[in-house]
Amino acid sequence: MDRRRFLLSMSALALPLPALAATGNDTSLPRLLTASWDEAEPLAGLVDGKRIALPGRGHGIVPVPGTTEAFIVSRRLGRWLARVDWRQGQLLQRIDAEFDRHFFGHAILSPDGKTLLTTENNDETSQGMIGRYDARTLQRIDELPTFGIGPHELLWLEPGKILAVANGGILTLPETGRTKLNRGQMLPSLVLLEWPSGKLLSEHVLDDKALSIRHLARCRDGTLGIALQAEYPEAAAHRNAPLLATLRDGVFRLAEQPEALMGYGASIAAAGDEFLVSAMRGNRLARWRSNGTPLPALAVPRPAGIASDGRQAWISSEAGGLYGYTPETAALFELSGLPARRWDNHLVLLR
Repeated sequence: MDRRRFLLSMSALALPLPALAATGNDTSLPRLLTASWDEAEPLAGLVDGKRIALPGRGHGIVPVPGTTEAFIVSRRLGRWLARVDWRQGQLLQRIDAEFDRHFFGHAILSPDGKTLLTTENNDETSQGMIGRYDARTLQRIDELPTFGIGPHELLWLEPGKILAVANGGILTLPETGRTKLNRGQMLPSLVLLEWPSGKLLSEHVLDDKALSIRHLARCRDGTLGIALQAEYPEAAAHRNAPLLATLRDGVFRLAEQPEALMGYGASIAAAGDEFLVSAMRGNRLARWRSNGTPLPALAVPRPAGIASDGRQAWISSEAGGLYGYTPETAALFELSGLPARRWDNHLVLLR
C-alpha cells in the first residue's frame, strides 16, 4: 500500500461515524455509473459491474436515455470525449477537442437527446464556451459563449429553454496545465442562458471572488444549489470557507456555513428538500435545507460523487467506500460487498 492510500485508510478509521451501519450485500443498489482512478489505470463504469479503461482520468458522465451508452468527459483541461457501453464494458468512440479548445469536465444532453453540450475553454482568448455536438456521431456543430471563464457544470432549469452554467472563474491554459493563473483576480459567475439562442438572460456573482462556482443541483421546490470551491492563497482560510450558494426566487446568496468543512465541494445533489455537498477535504457529507439553513454534517471519509433519485441519495468515497443516505431519517449507511476503488468526484444514477 502506498503512502497516500495508507493515509486515506487511516483517516477513515479515525472518523466518528454516528448513524452509520453496514447493510451487507444490498440487493436494492441501483445502477450507478462513475469514474475511478489511480496513477496507472483510469477506469469508468457501473460501481458493481464491468470497468472500462479510459485514455485518461474521466470526470462528468452523461447517460444516454433508453440505451446502455454514456458519454464521459475528460477531467478539466482534457483533450478527449468518449462514448462507452457500460453494460458491455466497451469504449465505443473517442474524439479529441478542436484546435485551441479543451474540455472542462462536464456535458449535458439536449432534452430531445440529439445534441450533446460540453463546457470548453477557448485557449486563445481564455473565454468559456459551450460546444454543440451531434449526439449520434459526435460531429461538432458549433459553439456559444458562456460569458465567463472556466465553465464547469451545466444544468437545465427549463429543459430546452433555460440553461444554467457554472463559470468557475479560474484561468488555466494548456501550456501550464492545471496551474491556476488568476488567483486573486478570479471572476466566477452563475449565468442563465436562453436556449437555443445562447442569449444571456442573467448573471449572478458573489462578493467573494475567491469562491469558485463549480457544480449545480436543483431541489424539488425549484431552488438551485451551487457547490463552491475556495481558492484562497492561505490554507487556514479554507477551514470555514462557504460550500453552498443558492439561487431562490431570483436571489443569489451564500448559505449559512457550518465550521470545519474545509472549503472544497466536490459534488452536489438534491434529495427530499435538502442539498447535499461532498466536503471531500473536511471528510463530511454537508447538508442544508433548500432555503440555506444548515443541517448537521455526517462523517464520510473523503466523500466524492453524489447521486440522487430525489428521495434518497448515494455517496461515493475517494477512500473506496459507497454509502446510502435517507433524508427522512438522516440515516447514513455503508454498502458492503462492492469493489473498493478510488472513486472520482461524480456519481450518476441510471434511471
